Amino acid sequence: MHEEEIYTSLQWDNPTSETSQKCLTSTKLSVFQVSTISMQQQEKLIHQERALLNFTQWKKNHDLQMKYCQTLMQNSFSLACDCSPCPENWIQNGKSCYYVSDIWKSWPASKEACLKEGSSLLQIDNEEEMVFITKNLQKLKAGYEYWVEISQDGLQAPLLWQDGSSPSPDLLPTKRPQSTNQLCRFLKDNVLSSDNCNNWKYFICEKCSLRCSI
Repeated sequence: MHEEEIYTSLQWDNPTSETSQKCLTSTKLSVFQVSTISMQQQEKLIHQERALLNFTQWKKNHDLQMKYCQTLMQNSFSLACDCSPCPENWIQNGKSCYYVSDIWKSWPASKEACLKEGSSLLQIDNEEEMVFITKNLQKLKAGYEYWVEISQDGLQAPLLWQDGSSPSPDLLPTKRPQSTNQLCRFLKDNVLSSDNCNNWKYFICEKCSLRCSI
């Protein structure tokens, strides 16, 4: 009996070009999908960062506004409770506030200093005001000279307060100026005297007091 030899032929199938193209296309598609997902995630992160930045900015502005409101309320409360009709270092009498200077100035400089404080040089309108001024000057600087709101354009010109009224002789005795160089008035010991406007003296400012409501 003869032995039969059986030969098996093995054949490896080489991928066709069509199959290769499909694999390549599939690979490209997968890479594209991964890239798309990555971009979407990146955009999502960017949106989240922007949202966080916007919230942080809003929170900062909100805190500043709250702080401003609290400060405003505190100031309003303080003003309502501690309201003073006259500024610091001013003296109140009725509806007026008075400031007695502690430095010397000429009459024009004194007038300007009062204007900067929203006031004018002293004008005495009645006996009650005269008594108040006299008492306070005796406490502060008795015997000194104080510029007041009176000056003249000449020896023959009328002596007038700022509002055009004349000082009462019974209320304020007046000494006539001795020369044309003495046309500005000052108060000393309840008497209106005159002197050169460029000489230096103390001065008194006067303005209306504030109305406070609680």
